[in-house]
Amino acid sequence: MVKTAQWAVVIGAVVGLGLGGCANPQEMGEMKAKVEEVQAQQKDILTKLDDLAKGQKQILAKAPAAAAPSRPTEDPNKVYDIPIGNSYAKGPENAAVTIVEFSDFQ
Repeated sequence: MVKTAQWAVVIGAVVGLGLGGCANPQEMGEMKAKVEEVQAQQKDILTKLDDLAKGQKQILAKAPAAAAPSRPTEDPNKVYDIPIGNSYAKGPENAAVTIVEFSDFQ
């Protein structure tokens, strides 16, 4: 197992040296310049993101804590008077409780 790993390292080194020798120095310089340009852009982006995060923290610190709007309290003893007019009804007209059903037959 160790010999296999050693051989893999040796083969990798030989291949790396062989490919490195085939590279055009001008192309390598251009690639290096592009990599440096990308790295500079990444640094700019990270700086801008940090600035945005700081600004957001400042805004949140200045903003008053917004409380969630409270639900209106329900009165379980409230009596709703709903006129039924000429609607169909079942039972006596002077019943203590009337159940009204609203429906749509479309």
